[in-house]
Amino acid sequence: MNGSRLASRYARALFLLVKERNQVEKVKKDLSKLTRLLADSPEFKWILESPVIMSSEKARMVKSALSGVVEPITLEFLLLLIHHRREVNLSSICRMFTELYKADQGILDATVESAIPVNLKFLDGLKKRLEESSHRKIDMKTETNEALIGGFILTLEDQQLDASVQSKLKRIRQELRETKK
Repeated sequence: MNGSRLASRYARALFLLVKERNQVEKVKKDLSKLTRLLADSPEFKWILESPVIMSSEKARMVKSALSGVVEPITLEFLLLLIHHRREVNLSSICRMFTELYKADQGILDATVESAIPVNLKFLDGLKKRLEESSHRKIDMKTETNEALIGGFILTLEDQQLDASVQSKLKRIRQELRETKK
């Protein structure tokens, strides 16, 4: 079974279980902690993904490190992954769980890409307008890309609004080429 199908199945099983037990928010926070831990601690990632460390030793270390830090159901899930030798898929499982959570809550992903960091007041206003027009919650992220020169590109799920200076210059250049012919 490929990694993404496996991650999807584990994430879906966990999501359905915690939804049934009304612990979705708590487990989502735990999985965010684990995602940050995997990104920020090369040692933790190495321990989890190392093929030379026995599963029983991994389970003991994880239990020792995470008891009281994450919910018992999250810890048991992680131990289950270790027992079935699926711990290398943890980051994919966390990502899939987040996607399931967002779909369940009606949350849309939006990204604002700009040449310089965007003003918070502008972002808040944009987010509010998007939420009003879509009747859904918006998870807004920002990125900087100096190549845009100015303006911004708004991506909402699979739709894109390009209000960058770079794209305007490209259009002008194209129009000038067409008028020369």
